[in-house]
Amino acid sequence: MTDQVEKAEAALSVLARIVISLVMPLWALAMLVLGFEYRSIWWLGCGVVVGAISLLLFVGNPVAQRFLSER
Repeated sequence: MTDQVEKAEAALSVLARIVISLVMPLWALAMLVLGFEYRSIWWLGCGVVVGAISLLLFVGNPVAQRFLSER
């Protein structure tokens, strides 16, 4: 029974990482669009910061390592 629980926990962990890896860049893009639309340095700065953080999280994500590793 614990084997199934461990598999479920691993699957939820992977799913959460994928969702976060997709949502953060979309939010950064939305902030950049708001910054360009309203000509706001605040939105542009926040979009750049969130985009940089999401890039760091993507590179450090074990799920993404499959795509980033050299073969």
